[in-house]
Amino acid sequence: MCRVFTLTIVCATAIAVSSTSAQPVLSRYRGVTLGDPVQVVVDQLNVTSSDVKVVHERPTLIQRITWRPRRLISGTVVEPDSLGEMVLTFHLERLTSIAVIYDLDRTRGLTNADLHEAFTNTYGTSILVPTPTRTALTSRAEPEIIGRWDDTETLVLLWRESSTNRIKLTVTAIAADRATQEAIADSVRLEESEAPARDLARRANEEAALRARDEKSRSDNKAIFKP
Repeated sequence: MCRVFTLTIVCATAIAVSSTSAQPVLSRYRGVTLGDPVQVVVDQLNVTSSDVKVVHERPTLIQRITWRPRRLISGTVVEPDSLGEMVLTFHLERLTSIAVIYDLDRTRGLTNADLHEAFTNTYGTSILVPTPTRTALTSRAEPEIIGRWDDTETLVLLWRESSTNRIKLTVTAIAADRATQEAIADSVRLEESEAPARDLARRANEEAALRARDEKSRSDNKAIFKP
């Protein structure tokens, strides 16, 4: 009886583990994962350190990489990629969000249902039910959310930009992205508070440079001037 009970527990655990492992990984996209260090992403996307741009240095470091898929390999044209551009944001050298813009030519004519079906294969069933593509009479002020997937740590949003009809995807680490946005806001406030002092210092440097130029001109001309 004990052996049967133990076997039942083991089987139930195996099923639970199998079910868990089958869940889609929301935090991963195109070989990179939220939380990856900068260097891991640089290596994965085959970019260089110079492609990592510093957005803000204070109060904490914010960096970005803008990545576009290569269209040529060894001079041979490859199949066009649906992805147009991917912007990866890092806070304290860890990946916190991925913003994707898909190529307009590669998504032209696709309905919301088409897109939802494609992403269901990757992320599973969306929380949102797809709706028909907006008509010309629909308000175009706000983007149209096509699909949403989330868990306790990650939020994935698929949406159509109303003004351009571009399809976009955002993959964010919920807590880390919130900290990133707060750090960006703090940096903006810091820059604004220091702006008057920077402007004053700039004007002082410019005036000092003008005085030095005028003094040099005076010295040079005095040496050669003849009445």
